Amino acid sequence: MNQPNQSVSELSTTLRRDVESICFSYGRKVGRPGHAEAEAVLLRRMEAIGCRPYAGDSIRMPFRSGEQDFVNLIGVIPGRAGAGKAPMLIGAHYDSVIDAPCADDNAAAVAIALSVAEAAVGNCLFERDLIVAIFDSEEPPYFLSDSMGSNYFAAHQMKPEGVHSALIMDLVGHDVPGVPGLESLVFVMGVESHPELQKAFTYAPHPETLKVAATLNRYVGDMSDHSAFRKRGVPYFFLSCGHWQHYHQTTDTPDRLNYEKMAAIVKLNLNFLRGMDALALARSYTQETLCDTVAMEIAALEQAFGPALPMLLGRIGVRSLASRNDIDCFVRAMKSGLGL
Repeated sequence: MNQPNQSVSELSTTLRRDVESICFSYGRKVGRPGHAEAEAVLLRRMEAIGCRPYAGDSIRMPFRSGEQDFVNLIGVIPGRAGAGKAPMLIGAHYDSVIDAPCADDNAAAVAIALSVAEAAVGNCLFERDLIVAIFDSEEPPYFLSDSMGSNYFAAHQMKPEGVHSALIMDLVGHDVPGVPGLESLVFVMGVESHPELQKAFTYAPHPETLKVAATLNRYVGDMSDHSAFRKRGVPYFFLSCGHWQHYHQTTDTPDRLNYEKMAAIVKLNLNFLRGMDALALARSYTQETLCDTVAMEIAALEQAFGPALPMLLGRIGVRSLASRNDIDCFVRAMKSGLGL
């Protein structure tokens, strides 16, 4: 059983096992044998953890779009309040973009979601039910289309009560390249999607081994499954470590991941979800009415980058972070010049 206080070594071992279990050399592309094999492995794992079917009598939720068949895997970890409160959701996609292991994209996030689920079911951590959503068909040619697994779930499979909040992950298994000492960075988008989410971000304990930076979704765009929830006004966090040199390459293999960093992200997610669980999150905000997070973003960047921040600001000609314009300049420089 995955305990909240499980050692990093034990959790890292579990994460590596789950990653390797679906990282076939021939990949997990939709319609290929590896895709069906990964689906079967994940279904058994979710059932063994204790996930209950979200709807009907199976975690397996197939759908057809166009001429292609797909399968979302949607389970539920019951919360202490039962059906009395709207459920939270943690999600990641399991398909691959090429016929290769695609460990960081996105077996790592799937493994983290499974470990969060295992901790939740074993310890009754949340008042709310936790939906564990392992989505299909995130990669091209389905990306952002009606056939994308998360889009199909939100439009056709999600129950009428919807979800209280969503935590989505993609590309969370690797060390961030470009700036020595900042390999442990993880970026959190979506804090701007509801004013109360700042509490969940700020007051949730951040593991000491992680550098956690909050930033706007508009800086990276709808690069993954969080788009299905953002567009529907669902408060969300989207976690990513960004692109790296092995992104969409055959070299994205399990041995290149940082499992200790992934274990820390499991702990971070559990803390985020505890914070979300306690919030009312009234639906007064939509994608067009975002809240002001400038002060919180600056504080998070200062904490995450530490002594490296003044040096980085100096390299781009910004004296300090004091405004949205300063943050815009910093983010542009990080994206274009520092490999992030």
